[in-house]
Amino acid sequence: MTNHSAAVEAKVKRTSPRFPVRWRWTLVVGVAVSAAVVVLSMIVLDMERAAWLQNQETQAGIQVNRLGDELKIPMLAGSSAEIDFVMSNFSEKVPYVEAVVFKNNSSKVWSIGELEQIEDILYALELSTKTTRLPTDSLWFAKKVTYGGADVAVVAVRYSEEAWENLASDLLRRMLFAAFGVILLSGVLVYWLTGRLSKPLEELALAARHVAQGNYKYRLNVVGNDELSDAASQFNKMVDELEHKEEMREVLGRYLNPELVTDVFDGASSGLLLNRKLEVTVLFADMVGFTAFSESTETEEVVDVLNQHFEVFHSIIDYYGGNVDKYIGDAVMAVFNHPKEDDNHVRNAVMAGVAMTEACRRLAILRKDGAEVSFRLGLNCGDVIVGNIGAAERLEYTVIGDAVNVASRMGGLGQGGEVVLPLSTFERAGDGFSFKDMGDIEVKGVREPLRCGVVKITDDTLIDDMCLSVGLAFDLTLPTNVRTIIGDIER
Repeated sequence: MTNHSAAVEAKVKRTSPRFPVRWRWTLVVGVAVSAAVVVLSMIVLDMERAAWLQNQETQAGIQVNRLGDELKIPMLAGSSAEIDFVMSNFSEKVPYVEAVVFKNNSSKVWSIGELEQIEDILYALELSTKTTRLPTDSLWFAKKVTYGGADVAVVAVRYSEEAWENLASDLLRRMLFAAFGVILLSGVLVYWLTGRLSKPLEELALAARHVAQGNYKYRLNVVGNDELSDAASQFNKMVDELEHKEEMREVLGRYLNPELVTDVFDGASSGLLLNRKLEVTVLFADMVGFTAFSESTETEEVVDVLNQHFEVFHSIIDYYGGNVDKYIGDAVMAVFNHPKEDDNHVRNAVMAGVAMTEACRRLAILRKDGAEVSFRLGLNCGDVIVGNIGAAERLEYTVIGDAVNVASRMGGLGQGGEVVLPLSTFERAGDGFSFKDMGDIEVKGVREPLRCGVVKITDDTLIDDMCLSVGLAFDLTLPTNVRTIIGDIER
């Protein structure tokens, strides 16, 4: 997985527990249905109570009228015992009667049950011959009792709300059963429906995770003709573009510096493409006797030999932090300290150069004339101009300057398998190297003669590291059959 893909994967990691859409919608609908059931229950209970109270007033009107008629004769006859009997009989036989009050014009009161200060209310109100409900929390109904057109008494009856409580309890029980059934049915229906709707979303999320991890082969099945199918279709088009972009990135990365390609594709603003002056170490390697080799060898074999060497060279240069700037026919040019910054770029360039000569020795490819294919290497450290060189239609991002020219000239001074460099560059390489002095040499394009020489590694630790870089280059780049041949040669 590339660094770019890893960064994208890190961004899509979940930071909170997953709560599926189907459960979310099921919960929302369940709460909404429950709230609707509660509201409807309150409305139904209120309507039922109003209807019950109306019915209670009708029944109370009949019963209180009858009680008033039954109490007239005993009251006129002055028979308190008969009045008590009639009231007791009424409270026992009429359902839900809790208290009865009878008061004549002489303010004599007969009562049964708890009165709850009803006498004060009776004194304060102007009653009529029609049974009416008294303004109390309890169900008191009262009326005037008349005889011969004259008011002779007042009678009041209090009824229990037990009947309403039983009715309300029964209604609530039935509504709860109905609500449970509705909530259960709606929950199952919503879960099933949202499951069908969320399945494409879940597939889309899974596909997005695959794409975020760099798998651009993942595609969605487009089914139907709605918003979800449109989303799946657009997702597939997006992945097609991403796959094409990744292919272009990989293809361009073979011709250009991969970091620059990534910088351009990602729209980064690292400043790599700016024109500027920079100190670098330039390494050149070109084949010895390439003209004769190419004239006496088949084209396919020439290309194959060059590619085998360049594959190994590229891996070694990359191992030491360098960048292959370009291939020039049979030569390769590498730059150290650009675009990757490297404080030890001179030392790493020397290590890479010596490792490349060792790689040529291990490859041991023979030409038809019996000579072994070898490369001359030259390197130099100095200031160069880094920039975009070329025409508006075709640019090349490279380095130019005297340091580049000198590095190229160094390669021409040595023999095959040698790394030549100026003494000033060697002195910056550090310990662990030897310098075989070639004396002061006139270099084309340089005013003063340069003291040059061949560099070799003398430190065992550096030799081990150089051999490791070569071994890794062979393992990573060459086919198995070629590695087997090299192993046989070494043995």
